[in-house]
Amino acid sequence: MKSECKRHGVTALVIFLFSILLLQGCVSQEDPRVVAAVEDKPFSIWFDKLVRQTEQDPIYKRIPIDTTAQSKEFLLLLHDTYRHRITKQAFSQRVNTQYPNHQYETAFIVARLP
Repeated sequence: MKSECKRHGVTALVIFLFSILLLQGCVSQEDPRVVAAVEDKPFSIWFDKLVRQTEQDPIYKRIPIDTTAQSKEFLLLLHDTYRHRITKQAFSQRVNTQYPNHQYETAFIVARLP
């Protein structure tokens, strides 16, 4: 049962990633900040590595980012934190407020930010 839940979480994460990649196809009509985040190669490499790490962690649960608007908002927040435009503490506070009961996942991400 636990491995089935893990598999569903990984599947949901992969779907989220594909939605981010779909943003690349629509970049001409997007917010310039979204375009910059998607085209930021070092950030993309780091993000891909983060995703692989979340897939390997048996405790990590999917953060319920279910809409395009939520995906864009999270991407921008993550990119701003990656580029030190906001602090890790501000990132944690915002994510923990928007997605309660995901403190472990937030801490997991923050621990891997540069």
